[in-house]
Amino acid sequence: MSSGLIDQPPACEDKPPPLQRRWLLWSLAIVTLILVALAATGYGVYAKLTGNVRHIEVTREELGDARPAKAPTASLNILVVGSDQRDAKYGDYAGERTDTIMLVHLSLERNDAAVISFPRDSLVQLPACRSRGGLPGQQKHRGMINSSLNFGGIGCTWKTIETLTGIHIDHFVKIDFTGFMGMVDAIGGVDLCIPEPIRDKYVQLNLPAGWQTLQGEQALGYVRARHSLGDGSDIGRIQRQQDFIAAMAKKAMSGETLTDPARLFGFLDAATKSVTTDPGLAPSVMIDLALTARGLSSDKLYFVTTPWRYSNAYPGRVEWLEGPAKKLFRLIAADQPLTDSKDTQPAPPRRAKTDTKPSARPPGPITAIAVPFSSEQLPTTTSSAPCAKAPAS
Repeated sequence: MSSGLIDQPPACEDKPPPLQRRWLLWSLAIVTLILVALAATGYGVYAKLTGNVRHIEVTREELGDARPAKAPTASLNILVVGSDQRDAKYGDYAGERTDTIMLVHLSLERNDAAVISFPRDSLVQLPACRSRGGLPGQQKHRGMINSSLNFGGIGCTWKTIETLTGIHIDHFVKIDFTGFMGMVDAIGGVDLCIPEPIRDKYVQLNLPAGWQTLQGEQALGYVRARHSLGDGSDIGRIQRQQDFIAAMAKKAMSGETLTDPARLFGFLDAATKSVTTDPGLAPSVMIDLALTARGLSSDKLYFVTTPWRYSNAYPGRVEWLEGPAKKLFRLIAADQPLTDSKDTQPAPPRRAKTDTKPSARPPGPITAIAVPFSSEQLPTTTSSAPCAKAPAS
């Protein structure tokens, strides 16, 4: 299937499965590790770690009265947002925006799940949102999907996704992207292959080519880097973020971390400090959901990218394919299995050609709607000359 991502130079030996699927799998693995480890700790440690999780109430006034109807089943839809707070010195923007927006759908019987990803560079019709906590609110207009968090907070992002998809959302989880610096430092850094030297003044990052062990601040610079790498687009940055999350998850789930109580606690402490949820999504509920997700069979877990294409009018931005996207959203809103529709069959691969001028790209790939999860071995990188051999563990 087409992952909706532009081509990049290879980084290690074996070709990995599609990055979107690989990154989401590792993300779910990290969440499961955190929650199961919480459940296994003593009460004092459990209370300390769960006390790190922040809670924000999203009110009825923020979401409005014209919300999508909930499906006539006990299915569950959870909005998952990865946020990044930064200063204007990084060259993109000041404030908090979403680097990742996903919707996790669990079926009535909890034996079927789908994870929908929304490209953060999507140009969409944004709804009006109320001002809150010093944030100005959002006027109804056409703009970037990831800007709602900066204008109106998590409630505005929640309202935006409900308005665009027609899917009723039950809970949210927000993960602070900058908080993962502590997670990286807690596990002693993350090994990553750098195919070409990086010199990026915007994020103050200088890295030679080859295998590098990135510490917290370097890691944050790497996942933020954009202007000096590839074609400078955010689609390329998403690929690098996915590679890094996969590498960090592999390190966190290794025996080196799991058999070291101090290192594991440091990782869990940093991770839980980065999480915010609504009050209804208590740690005990999250643990139950994580254990349920871990027990799903491989043919019942689907990773889905909202169908999109590159915008002709706005270089570097993407627009949704209205017909296929609406069909996908209708299935999820009604708690219908994706495999029951002929519209969910993967489309033939079409990848956009890498180009230093985003406006020179073709309209963009029509992404497949549904991709069953594969339990195949998931390497974290691929190999070229600077990275032909992975570092010794």
